[in-house]
Amino acid sequence: MALTLSCRDLGEDCHYVARGETEEELMADADKHAKEAHGFTDEQLKDPEMRKQIKAAIKKE
Repeated sequence: MALTLSCRDLGEDCHYVARGETEEELMADADKHAKEAHGFTDEQLKDPEMRKQIKAAIKKE
């Protein structure tokens, strides 16, 4: 079962959809995109509240 995470679901004006077979794969893809495209730092991405919001937006397909 594939997992997806859309930037739009997190309030970004971006069409990117991160994908992964596991949550770890998905988060690696999402973190890489967030840093490169949106300028997020590791510190911001590891914030517990941010992680909670991200995990709540994950969809199973």
